[in-house]
Amino acid sequence: MTPKSGLFLARVDAVPNPGAIVVDFAEGEARLSIIITRRGDAIAAFRNRCPHAGYPMERPDGRMVIQEGRYLVCTAHGASFALESGACAGGPCNGEGLERFAIELRDDGVFIA
Repeated sequence: MTPKSGLFLARVDAVPNPGAIVVDFAEGEARLSIIITRRGDAIAAFRNRCPHAGYPMERPDGRMVIQEGRYLVCTAHGASFALESGACAGGPCNGEGLERFAIELRDDGVFIA
């Protein structure tokens, strides 16, 4: 599933700083899970799928693991990614970053561009 332009993801103040949240969407049988990250003024959105093995990134309780306030860590195998860019920062991602979605910020919200 590809997110549609204008899709509301979350309120900016719902995303910890620094940190990340997961939002899930469904359209019929199609499912989409998106990670929204924040570090200072930098907010980004990524597909919730680790490039290493295709698993969702969050813990079983839905929370994200943030290391040193700079990295998002996949709970399955420990791959780490820069909060701002989704670039591989270490572990088994072998240089492959997260799939990024273009976003826009308006009305205190995060939307797909």
